[in-house]
Amino acid sequence: MLRQALRVGNVQLARGYATATSAKAPITLFGIDGKYATALFQAAASRNALTAVESDLASIEGQLARDARLGELFGSPLLNRAAKEKLIASLDKKSEITTNFFKTLLENNRMGETKAIIGAYKALMEAHRGIVSVVVTSAVRLGGKDLKQVKDNLTRGGLIKDFKEVNVVNKVNPSIVGGMVVEFGDYTIDMSVSSRLAKLDKLLTDSIAV
Repeated sequence: MLRQALRVGNVQLARGYATATSAKAPITLFGIDGKYATALFQAAASRNALTAVESDLASIEGQLARDARLGELFGSPLLNRAAKEKLIASLDKKSEITTNFFKTLLENNRMGETKAIIGAYKALMEAHRGIVSVVVTSAVRLGGKDLKQVKDNLTRGGLIKDFKEVNVVNKVNPSIVGGMVVEFGDYTIDMSVSSRLAKLDKLLTDSIAV
Protein backbone atom coordinates (compact mmCIF):
# COMPACT_ATOMS: atom_id res chain seq x y z
CA MET A 1 0.00 0.00 0.00
CA LEU A 2 2.82 2.35 0.88
CA ARG A 3 4.65 1.72 -2.38
CA GLN A 4 1.50 2.52 -4.37
CA ALA A 5 1.43 5.94 -2.75
CA LEU A 6 4.92 6.91 -3.91
CA ARG A 7 5.10 9.75 -6.38
CA VAL A 8 8.26 10.07 -8.42
CA GLY A 9 9.13 12.73 -10.98
CA ASN A 10 12.04 13.51 -13.26
CA VAL A 11 15.01 15.63 -12.27
CA GLN A 12 17.27 17.82 -14.39
CA LEU A 13 20.37 19.79 -13.56
CA ALA A 14 20.09 23.54 -13.34
CA ARG A 15 20.60 24.86 -16.83
CA GLY A 16 23.89 26.59 -17.47
CA TYR A 17 25.63 25.46 -14.27
CA ALA A 18 27.47 22.29 -13.31
CA THR A 19 25.94 20.32 -16.16
CA ALA A 20 29.17 18.53 -17.01
CA THR A 21 30.42 16.73 -13.92
CA SER A 22 30.95 13.13 -12.90
CA ALA A 23 30.05 13.75 -9.25
CA LYS A 24 26.84 12.00 -8.29
CA ALA A 25 24.34 13.33 -5.76
CA PRO A 26 23.55 10.89 -2.91
CA ILE A 27 19.79 11.34 -3.30
CA THR A 28 17.48 12.67 -6.01
CA LEU A 29 15.67 15.91 -5.24
CA PHE A 30 12.89 17.51 -7.25
CA GLY A 31 11.53 20.97 -7.87
CA ILE A 32 13.49 24.12 -8.71
CA ASP A 33 15.30 24.11 -5.38
CA GLY A 34 16.24 20.45 -5.73
CA LYS A 35 17.62 20.90 -9.25
CA TYR A 36 19.77 23.89 -8.36
CA ALA A 37 20.98 22.39 -5.08
CA THR A 38 21.95 19.20 -6.93
CA ALA A 39 23.87 21.22 -9.52
CA LEU A 40 25.69 23.07 -6.75
CA PHE A 41 26.45 19.84 -4.88
CA GLN A 42 27.89 18.23 -8.00
CA ALA A 43 30.02 21.26 -8.81
CA ALA A 44 31.33 21.41 -5.23
CA ALA A 45 31.98 17.65 -5.08
CA SER A 46 33.97 17.71 -8.30
CA ARG A 47 36.25 20.34 -6.73
CA ASN A 48 36.41 18.81 -3.22
CA ALA A 49 34.61 21.86 -1.87
CA LEU A 50 31.44 20.38 -0.36
CA THR A 51 32.12 21.60 3.18
CA ALA A 52 33.38 24.99 1.98
CA VAL A 53 30.14 25.59 0.10
CA GLU A 54 28.16 24.23 3.05
CA SER A 55 29.87 26.76 5.30
CA ASP A 56 29.12 29.58 2.86
CA LEU A 57 25.44 28.64 2.69
CA ALA A 58 25.21 28.43 6.49
CA SER A 59 26.60 31.96 6.73
CA ILE A 60 24.21 33.24 4.08
CA GLU A 61 21.31 31.52 5.84
CA GLY A 62 22.33 33.36 9.01
CA GLN A 63 22.30 36.66 7.12
CA LEU A 64 18.80 35.95 5.81
CA ALA A 65 17.62 35.07 9.33
CA ARG A 66 18.99 38.34 10.71
CA ASP A 67 17.62 40.46 7.86
CA ALA A 68 14.29 39.27 6.47
CA ARG A 69 14.26 42.11 3.94
CA LEU A 70 17.37 40.67 2.29
CA GLY A 71 15.42 37.60 1.18
CA GLU A 72 12.60 39.79 -0.08
CA LEU A 73 15.03 41.82 -2.18
CA PHE A 74 16.43 38.62 -3.72
CA GLY A 75 13.08 37.83 -5.26
CA SER A 76 11.94 41.38 -5.96
CA PRO A 77 11.20 42.10 -9.65
CA LEU A 78 11.63 45.81 -8.87
CA LEU A 79 15.34 45.46 -8.07
CA ASN A 80 17.57 45.78 -11.12
CA ARG A 81 20.48 43.52 -11.98
CA ALA A 82 23.17 45.92 -10.74
CA ALA A 83 21.50 46.18 -7.33
CA LYS A 84 21.21 42.40 -7.04
CA GLU A 85 24.88 42.03 -7.99
CA LYS A 86 25.72 44.29 -5.06
CA LEU A 87 23.59 42.07 -2.82
CA ILE A 88 25.54 39.01 -3.98
CA ALA A 89 28.81 40.80 -3.26
CA SER A 90 27.61 41.57 0.29
CA LEU A 91 26.88 37.92 1.13
CA ASP A 92 29.02 36.04 3.67
CA LYS A 93 30.88 33.67 1.38
CA LYS A 94 34.42 32.65 0.57
CA SER A 95 34.23 29.94 -2.09
CA GLU A 96 34.42 30.91 -5.74
CA ILE A 97 31.92 28.14 -6.47
CA THR A 98 29.35 29.79 -4.20
CA THR A 99 29.93 33.19 -5.81
CA ASN A 100 29.56 31.80 -9.32
CA PHE A 101 26.48 29.85 -8.28
CA PHE A 102 24.70 32.98 -7.07
CA LYS A 103 25.63 34.75 -10.29
CA THR A 104 23.91 31.87 -12.11
CA LEU A 105 20.83 32.26 -9.91
CA LEU A 106 20.77 35.94 -10.86
CA GLU A 107 21.12 35.18 -14.58
CA ASN A 108 18.28 32.64 -14.40
CA ASN A 109 16.10 34.91 -12.24
CA ARG A 110 16.10 32.37 -9.37
CA MET A 111 17.47 34.49 -6.51
CA GLY A 112 14.09 34.22 -4.80
CA GLU A 113 14.67 30.46 -4.38
CA THR A 114 17.75 30.98 -2.18
CA LYS A 115 16.26 29.76 1.12
CA ALA A 116 14.75 26.66 -0.45
CA ILE A 117 17.99 25.85 -2.28
CA ILE A 118 19.97 26.12 0.95
CA GLY A 119 17.53 23.70 2.59
CA ALA A 120 17.89 21.26 -0.31
CA TYR A 121 21.69 21.44 -0.17
CA LYS A 122 21.49 20.59 3.54
CA ALA A 123 19.48 17.48 2.69
CA LEU A 124 22.12 16.46 0.14
CA MET A 125 24.92 16.92 2.66
CA GLU A 126 23.03 14.87 5.25
CA ALA A 127 22.62 12.05 2.74
CA HIS A 128 26.28 12.39 1.79
CA ARG A 129 27.13 11.74 5.45
CA GLY A 130 24.83 8.74 5.63
CA ILE A 131 21.92 10.55 7.29
CA VAL A 132 18.40 10.65 5.87
CA SER A 133 15.74 13.00 7.23
CA VAL A 134 12.14 11.80 7.25
CA VAL A 135 9.44 14.44 7.68
CA VAL A 136 6.18 13.12 9.12
CA THR A 137 3.33 15.62 8.86
CA SER A 138 0.31 14.93 11.07
CA ALA A 139 -2.81 16.78 12.22
CA VAL A 140 -1.65 16.58 15.84
CA ARG A 141 1.80 16.07 17.31
CA LEU A 142 2.85 12.44 17.38
CA GLY A 143 4.51 10.69 20.29
CA GLY A 144 7.90 9.04 20.22
CA LYS A 145 6.35 5.59 19.94
CA ASP A 146 4.40 6.54 16.79
CA LEU A 147 7.46 8.11 15.17
CA LYS A 148 9.55 5.05 15.98
CA GLN A 149 6.93 2.85 14.33
CA VAL A 150 7.10 4.97 11.16
CA LYS A 151 10.91 4.69 11.20
CA ASP A 152 10.79 0.91 11.74
CA ASN A 153 8.24 0.41 8.96
CA LEU A 154 10.33 2.39 6.48
CA THR A 155 13.58 0.60 7.30
CA ARG A 156 12.05 -2.89 7.46
CA GLY A 157 10.14 -2.30 4.23
CA GLY A 158 13.35 -1.46 2.39
CA LEU A 159 12.22 2.04 1.44
CA ILE A 160 15.16 3.49 3.35
CA LYS A 161 18.47 1.72 2.98
CA ASP A 162 22.19 2.41 2.79
CA PHE A 163 21.93 5.05 5.50
CA LYS A 164 23.74 4.97 8.84
CA GLU A 165 21.19 7.17 10.58
CA VAL A 166 17.49 7.99 10.10
CA ASN A 167 16.34 11.32 11.53
CA VAL A 168 12.55 11.54 11.93
CA VAL A 169 11.00 15.01 12.29
CA ASN A 170 7.33 15.60 13.10
CA LYS A 171 5.52 18.62 11.63
CA VAL A 172 1.97 19.53 12.59
CA ASN A 173 -0.59 20.63 9.98
CA PRO A 174 -4.22 20.47 11.17
CA SER A 175 -5.51 20.83 7.60
CA ILE A 176 -4.70 17.19 6.78
CA VAL A 177 -7.47 16.30 9.30
CA GLY A 178 -5.97 12.93 10.28
CA GLY A 179 -3.51 10.28 9.21
CA MET A 180 -0.08 11.43 8.06
CA VAL A 181 2.12 12.43 5.13
CA VAL A 182 5.63 10.95 5.10
CA GLU A 183 8.34 12.61 3.00
CA PHE A 184 11.98 11.62 2.50
CA GLY A 185 14.31 12.13 -0.43
CA ASP A 186 12.24 11.85 -3.59
CA TYR A 187 9.36 9.98 -1.95
CA THR A 188 6.00 11.22 -0.68
CA ILE A 189 3.64 8.79 1.04
CA ASP A 190 0.27 10.50 1.50
CA MET A 191 -1.93 8.67 4.01
CA SER A 192 -3.79 11.76 5.19
CA VAL A 193 -7.55 11.91 5.67
CA SER A 194 -7.69 15.12 3.60
CA SER A 195 -6.13 13.28 0.65
CA ARG A 196 -8.68 10.48 0.91
CA LEU A 197 -11.54 12.99 1.14
CA ALA A 198 -10.23 14.81 -1.93
CA LYS A 199 -10.11 11.55 -3.89
CA LEU A 200 -13.65 10.70 -2.76
CA ASP A 201 -14.87 14.17 -3.73
CA LYS A 202 -13.31 13.80 -7.20
CA LEU A 203 -14.88 10.39 -7.63
CA LEU A 204 -18.33 11.74 -6.73
CA THR A 205 -17.87 14.82 -8.94
CA ASP A 206 -16.82 12.70 -11.92
CA SER A 207 -19.77 10.35 -11.38
CA ILE A 208 -22.23 13.24 -11.32
CA ALA A 209 -20.65 14.76 -14.43
CA VAL A 210 -21.21 11.52 -16.32
